[in-house]
Amino acid sequence: MNSSFVASTMNLSSRAKVGELSNSLNSMSVASRPARLDVQMSRKCALTGKKANNGYVVTFSHARNKVLQQPNLQLKKIFWEKENRIVKIKVATSTLKTISKIGLDAVAKRGGVDLYSLPYTDVSPARKDWLAENNKPPKKKNKRAMKKNTTEESA
Repeated sequence: MNSSFVASTMNLSSRAKVGELSNSLNSMSVASRPARLDVQMSRKCALTGKKANNGYVVTFSHARNKVLQQPNLQLKKIFWEKENRIVKIKVATSTLKTISKIGLDAVAKRGGVDLYSLPYTDVSPARKDWLAENNKPPKKKNKRAMKKNTTEESA
C-alpha cells in the first residue's frame, strides 16, 4: 500500500497521536530510560494496618487542596517476651503506646500478624551458647519436603 493512501484514510486525531508517540520514543535514548523500577515499602503499620488518610489543607482564602495525611511510621526493634527475642517491625507510634499497654502478643493477635514470620534476633543465653558451639544459625525446615520417604516403604 502507498503510505499517502494510509495517511489519508486515517483521521487527523489518530495521526497526531501516532506522530506524538513516535516522536517521544525517538527522543528517548537507551541511556535515559530507567534501568530499574524504584519500589517503596508500603506506608502501612504492620500490626494495626494504619495507612494514609485523605484530607484537605485549607488556605487563608478557604481554597481546599487535597493532601495525604501519613501515619507516623517507625522501623522499631521490639522485645518479644514470650519467645525471648527482639522482633524488627514497622509500626505507627500510636501502636507503640498500645503495645506498652496490652503487650505485643495481644496487638499481633488483634491484627492477625504472625510474629514468627518477622525478622528477629535471639536474646536467650541458651541460643547464644548454641550459636557459639555450632558457629552457624540453624537450618530452616523445608516446608515442601515429603513427610515420609516413599521409596523405603514400597521396597
